[in-house]
This record gives sequence, structure tokens and C-alpha cells, in this order.
Amino acid sequence: MNRVKTILNYGLLALWALLCLYPLFWMIGASVKEPMDVMGTYALFPSGTWHWETYVEVWKNLGFFKYFINSVNVSFWTILLINIFYALAGFAFAKLRFPGKNIVFFGFIGMMFVPVITVLVPLYLIEYYLGFLDTHLGLIFPMVNGAAPLAIFLFRNYFRTIPHSLFESARIEGASILRILGQVYMPLALPAMATITILNFLGSWNSLVLPMVILSTRKLFTLPIAVTLLDTGVFRQWNVLMAGSLISVVPVIVGFTALQKYYIRGLVAGAVKA
Repeated sequence: MNRVKTILNYGLLALWALLCLYPLFWMIGASVKEPMDVMGTYALFPSGTWHWETYVEVWKNLGFFKYFINSVNVSFWTILLINIFYALAGFAFAKLRFPGKNIVFFGFIGMMFVPVITVLVPLYLIEYYLGFLDTHLGLIFPMVNGAAPLAIFLFRNYFRTIPHSLFESARIEGASILRILGQVYMPLALPAMATITILNFLGSWNSLVLPMVILSTRKLFTLPIAVTLLDTGVFRQWNVLMAGSLISVVPVIVGFTALQKYYIRGLVAGAVKA
């Protein structure tokens, strides 16, 4: 009975994995097909010649390296600031005592339920008056701000899983709050940092709506916007778009694969500990 249950479970998981991977397989297959065959057949991959030269064409036309650097610049500073600011906030909510702590914390959590699209107009006006439009800072600051609820929640809950005796011992030895955080708690919080890093790397790297609203100068465009520039024909060239999309998601796949072990540990710890 247990063996049948195990086989059934693994079978369902394998089916679910295939369903999740199907869009990626379709993207790969479409990128090496003839333009008219992408929507003209139901075959996942081409039955004849595989047109790998599409990738060469896209690489040249996309100007990949220039837009890649722009995306790296935005994602790097976004992730760095998120980990610095919200590690401090999460540590304060987890280990320090101050008036209104719970009210402020649940106020941040409540921001999770505010749809991002509803703040685009006021965000645009604020950035206009601050002079941040058409700059990478105009992307970085809203992304850092938008990451606050989940990042604080995960850091706070993860820090609460670490024995409070470490904090008390360090205080007795005369260590400052910042030193305790930097030298004691942050090295132990790598799973939480990995989870927050991956989630926000995915969000900042793949962001399309915000860059389209904020940026207008082509040399500042990030990769997702650059991919949309490939579609310049009268008829939509799905093979070209899919090749460009696949090139742009490779860094995401590599980054997630490298940090997936820590990602799962941090997500589980942050979810089950209150």
C-alpha cells in the first residue's frame, strides 16, 4: 500500500513538473523554428531543421551586453539595499523592544495586500518631482520599497528562530546592536538572505511595467524592455521573441539553481515560525 502511494505521489509530482516546464520547452522549440511554423503546428520542437542561427541574430540585434549590464546594475543595488535595510528592520522586530512594535510590524505586513498597479500614478508623480524619472534610481528605490513587507516578515521570523541567549550573551560581553547583527546573526541568516535575494532578483530582473513607465532613454533600458524591441516586423516573429526571452532568463535560471538549497530552507523557516 505504501509503495503504491509513493509511486502515485511521485507520478503526480512528475506530471506537475512537466506542466510547469512546458512553457520553457515551448520557448526553446519556438526559438529554433521557422517564423510561420511557431503558430502553424502543434509540435513542440521543429520536425526539420533547427534554426540555431536565430540566437546569433538576436544576440547581435539585441545588444545583449549593454542591456545585461543595465539589468545587473538595477538588480544588484536593489538586492543589496533590501538585504541591508530589511535585515536591520527584521532584527529590530525580532529582538528589540520598543513602543508600538507590533502595530508597525503588522502595518508593513498589510502592505502586502496593496496591488502594485494601484500606486503607479502617485509613484510617477513623486519621481517626477524628485527628478528620478528616466534614471536607474527611479527603478531601484520603488523596488526596494516594494520588497519591504515580505523581506521584513522573513528576516524577522528567521531571527526569531535563533536562540535569544546568543543576543543576551553578546550584550553581556559589551557588543553593540549592530555588531551583534553583523557578526552573530547575519552569518546564521544565510538561508533567509538567499530566499529574499532570489525572490527580489526574479522581480527586479523580470520587471517590465515599472521600467516602461520610468525609463524613456534607450541606453538605460533593461533586458525585458530590450526584448520587446525585437518585435519590429509587420507580423509577430515569435521565434525571435522567444530566443530573446530565453537569453534574458538564463541568468535567472543559473542564479536560482545555485541558491535553491538555501532558498527552500529560508522560505520554510520564515513561513512556519511566528
